[in-house]
Amino acid sequence: MLMISQRAARLSYSIICAAFTFVALTIATSVQVQAQEPEYTFSKDVPQQTATFLTINPYTKASGSMTITFSGVFQAKRLNGFRQIGTSYISGDQNGTFVFAPDDPSQPTISGKFRFGLSGETYPQTDTIDFYFKMDGTTQDGSPVTFIQGEQAVVSEGALVITFGKTRRLVLENDSPDKPNDR
Repeated sequence: MLMISQRAARLSYSIICAAFTFVALTIATSVQVQAQEPEYTFSKDVPQQTATFLTINPYTKASGSMTITFSGVFQAKRLNGFRQIGTSYISGDQNGTFVFAPDDPSQPTISGKFRFGLSGETYPQTDTIDFYFKMDGTTQDGSPVTFIQGEQAVVSEGALVITFGKTRRLVLENDSPDKPNDR
C-alpha cells in the first residue's frame, strides 16, 4: 500500500512539473510574440462635447454642478519595449469652457476657459491615463478663481472615453502646508 501511494505522489509531482513548465513556456512565448510587434501610432479626435457632473467648490466647500464643454485630440503610440508592453504613450491637447453652478444661490457662479497640452503613459493593459489640468475663471463680480480639474481618458484604437474627477483648488508652493514659508 505504501508503494502505491509513493508511486502516486511521484506521478502527481511529475504532472504538476509538466503543467508548470507548459504554462511558463506559453507565457514566455506570448511575451516574446508581443515584443516583436512593431510600435505604431494612432490618433483620436475629441469632437466638441459637454459633460456635467456634481462637484464641490474647493474654496468655499459649496456643492454644485460643473459643466465642461471641451474638444481636442489625443495621439497614442503603442509601446513594446521591456516592461512597456500593454502601455501607450499619449500626447495631445484639449480646450474648452466651464461653468460651476452652486446649489446654494447665495454662492457665486464661476465660469471660464481652459487650454492645455498633455503627455504621459497609460496604465498597463488598460489604455487609461489620469491627469489634472488648470481652469481659470471668474465669478460674477470679476474675482479670479482657478480650479485644478481631474480627468481620466481611455484611449484605444476603437474607443475614446473621457470622464472628469475631483475638482481641487490651486495650491501655490508658498501656500502648501507641507512647506512652511521661508522668512
